[in-house]
Amino acid sequence: MNGQGRVRIPLGFLALAGAALAAMWFLRSALAPFFLALVLAYVLEPLVARAARKVGREWASILVILGAVAVAALLAWALLPLLWDQGERLVASLPDLKVRLEARFLPWLQAHPVVLAKLRQGLEGLEPMALVKEVGMAGAGLLGWLLSLITLILVPLILYYLLVEGHRLLQELDDLVPSRHLERAKGVADEINRRLGGYIRGQLAVSLVMSLLQGLAFQILGVPNAWLLGLVAGFSNVVPYSPYVTALPPALLFAAVNGTSGGGLLLVALVFTVVQKAETVYFTPVWVGRASGLHPLEVLLAILSFGYAFGLVGLIFAVPLMIVLKVAGRIALEHYKAHPWFVGDAP
Repeated sequence: MNGQGRVRIPLGFLALAGAALAAMWFLRSALAPFFLALVLAYVLEPLVARAARKVGREWASILVILGAVAVAALLAWALLPLLWDQGERLVASLPDLKVRLEARFLPWLQAHPVVLAKLRQGLEGLEPMALVKEVGMAGAGLLGWLLSLITLILVPLILYYLLVEGHRLLQELDDLVPSRHLERAKGVADEINRRLGGYIRGQLAVSLVMSLLQGLAFQILGVPNAWLLGLVAGFSNVVPYSPYVTALPPALLFAAVNGTSGGGLLLVALVFTVVQKAETVYFTPVWVGRASGLHPLEVLLAILSFGYAFGLVGLIFAVPLMIVLKVAGRIALEHYKAHPWFVGDAP
């Protein structure tokens, strides 16, 4: 191996790259519009690429964005009144819900003082006023409202530039890669880009279908706030297996307070599990798994690892990060198998 092949990246360049990543992490809230626009760009890119063959990329981007806004407005017009009504009824029923819960479960809890003590201990740890203060600090004031408005205005604009000039931005990034590594770097970037795009589009489709199926199942079974719970269950699938925590317990609670017997509650749990199994067995493996190229065990490993390390953010980004790591691991494995230590003859 010649001297050129042993050239290493200067330490200053590595420090600069690390500083850039750290800045992105600390500014993640401010960069939220860019992230949302990037996700939408992944979703809309196939439509833009197809339309660009006829009308050019600029007009294709405008038409696709306008079409997406029209579809979103139509869905909002059709669904928001229903969801808003269920949300209002849920809030209004909270006092009555407390009374019903006490009437139904308090005798049993009093007969089991250990469980009652644990429940009271957990409830005492919840401070509603502290939660209200956190919500206010998160942006309920005028400044937070203005920032949210700016975000909504910026997302379509950022999305337009990403769709129109995304390829040019990638070409400019190519200029930062040493020519001897350019072909391999472009191959890696293309593979990651393809897998991430497939994952995002597939995950969005799965979330929409699961919202519809779970909402319909809850509605047929007579569970209160069925479509609201279905929406929670569907989009909770972004974090695998989380609907069993975010949607099933509230559904059982609402059904129980509404007078559903033990057999009915068992049926609700059974139907919910069957619909979730459809997502596990078919929708995610076919729509998401094939595009991302991840084995179910790799998904579980990613969820446990990144969730433990970064909390909720880690759970949300577990699969995309695992995609990047898998591509990097494949390249490292190729280098290992090509290393003289590996291919050398035995003495």
